Amino acid sequence: MIAIERLSPRAHRITVMGAFHHADAAEAIAFVKRQREAGEGGNLLVDATSLAEFSFPALSEQLMHLPTLLRYIYSLDRIAILSDEEWLRSAARLESALLPGVEYQVYDDDEAEAALAWVLEESDEPHRDAFREFDAGKPGIAAFELTGRIDAAAAERALALIEQRLSAPDCSRLLVVVKHWHGFDAALLLKTDLYSRKLDLIDRLERYAIVGGPEWLGAMAETFGKVIKPRIKAFDLDELDEALGWLAPPA
Repeated sequence: MIAIERLSPRAHRITVMGAFHHADAAEAIAFVKRQREAGEGGNLLVDATSLAEFSFPALSEQLMHLPTLLRYIYSLDRIAILSDEEWLRSAARLESALLPGVEYQVYDDDEAEAALAWVLEESDEPHRDAFREFDAGKPGIAAFELTGRIDAAAAERALALIEQRLSAPDCSRLLVVVKHWHGFDAALLLKTDLYSRKLDLIDRLERYAIVGGPEWLGAMAETFGKVIKPRIKAFDLDELDEALGWLAPPA
């Protein structure tokens, strides 16, 4: 079933709970038609964190009204999709790439507050800062925490922060704790300037510890560490103390 509520004069939330069937699709289409007839645009938050299943008849119902749906989408200023399902977030990102001119953001379930604030226009930044510095409690270690998704702006901020810390002559060890990994924008792979800056940072390091994150991230880092200067080691999220001990072993 779905629930539709007005959050503010310019924002609505559609919450999907359990299974999404033909009747739910019909209700969503009726809402879209009312909004079109009233000439209302504004912002929309779609909360699919409680979605259990999506039926083919419901999809067919939406496809039948695709022109109306597209006109409504293009009348909106901000669209936020909130979901804990990777397939749905990926589909939403693909859809956003196919809709130029629409400000479209995708959120994981632990970013609900950020999604709501953005739709209510309480924040101009769609995502909270994914990269922040913290005190590791040991000298010579630059320590950072990653929570969320890395886009171009977040990557620029992260590199600037790390560059600033590693510019100190007594700082040559890096710790990155990955609390919640939501991936990165594929466009970052094409940014050669960021890549060259990363290589410059790596050349300054003696040791680099990655704590948490998906298994492939740690495995890739350790494999990469075999062919470059700094020693790189991956740790599980509950092994922060071990990582600190490895970065700064007792004299």
